[in-house]
Amino acid sequence: MNEKIKTIASKFKFIGELTNIEENNQGNINKSYILTYQNGSEKKYLLQKINSNVFQEPYLVMKNIELVTNHIKKKLKKSNDTTHQTLNIIKTLNNENLYTYTNSEGEKEYYRAFDYIENCFSYDSFKDSDNAVELAYQAGKSFGFFQKTLIDFPANMLGETIKDFHNTKKRFDDLLLSIENKVTNRAFEFPSEIVNLISKIKECSVIIEALGKTIPIRVTHNDTKLNNILMDEETGVGIAIIDLDTVMPGSSLFDVGDGIRSACSNSFEDETEKDKIFLNLDLTESYLKGYLEEMAIHLTTDEINCLGLSIKILTYELALRFLTDYINGDTYFKIKYATHNRDRFLNQYLLLQDIETKLEEINDFIIKTVDEVKAN
Repeated sequence: MNEKIKTIASKFKFIGELTNIEENNQGNINKSYILTYQNGSEKKYLLQKINSNVFQEPYLVMKNIELVTNHIKKKLKKSNDTTHQTLNIIKTLNNENLYTYTNSEGEKEYYRAFDYIENCFSYDSFKDSDNAVELAYQAGKSFGFFQKTLIDFPANMLGETIKDFHNTKKRFDDLLLSIENKVTNRAFEFPSEIVNLISKIKECSVIIEALGKTIPIRVTHNDTKLNNILMDEETGVGIAIIDLDTVMPGSSLFDVGDGIRSACSNSFEDETEKDKIFLNLDLTESYLKGYLEEMAIHLTTDEINCLGLSIKILTYELALRFLTDYINGDTYFKIKYATHNRDRFLNQYLLLQDIETKLEEINDFIIKTVDEVKAN
């Protein structure tokens, strides 16, 4: 048994005797362990080491999570909702959200713990499912329910755990700076693509320009990947949204646009076969239907009008980020081979072009669905 983790676990209010420690390698950012305790019956907990290189203010991260999960719990209890759940923080013996461990090199490590949510599953991709359209519907509905449950939470109570995370203008400026700095000569590989990206910045800055004005600031998840939805093993219904480290103030459009971009694209982000890179309309419409059933009556007219555009904007933003990192010499995203970020950029660039050809049809579907939801 891992003695270090055993020592750290002893600092939390776990119930029973620790019988097993299993490392969970599913996440990309934080290091996770599933702990099994015996106390008449078996009980599991999740212990995580926060990546303090990514999240430089771990106490702020945990404050945000506690505020949001407490609000969700109250709403679920008030509505007698026994279907949905949220993360439940396990405090330290000193009643803190975090335990600070000093390692052998004198560095501080930050650990937190949650109840382990059992009898559920998650998908990394719709490709893993035999029923992708239904899964897309459940994904949209799950994130829509998450936003709806937090619709009355004062977003200004949350801090920014990653500054300017979805600031499209800032991402664009970062690209221009990378070109100017000439850390590498890679920008010369994409003269026409860069000119095209420059031509789109005005349209793609619409949401960030209007945020806090005509587009309201709401609680946003900011990491709406499929595998952050836990689904009930028996019913297939989404029961909990997890990985709340990036919960902070923003636009609900960020979550929808990125959720559809990542989940409803026909390919993974580093696919290089051009004919496989496109937005699947059936999945997109199913995702939007689930989302709008939860959120249509809460969205403003400006949010509804920008809903389709958000898919384009979030794809544009990620294309900027991949290209910027490639030009800077691959300093941010982990790469598996020398041109990985190049392939990622070209993938998102092609996806962006495909989305542009489908925006009118997507917008028509949104208006029709909003009218149907409001009519019911």
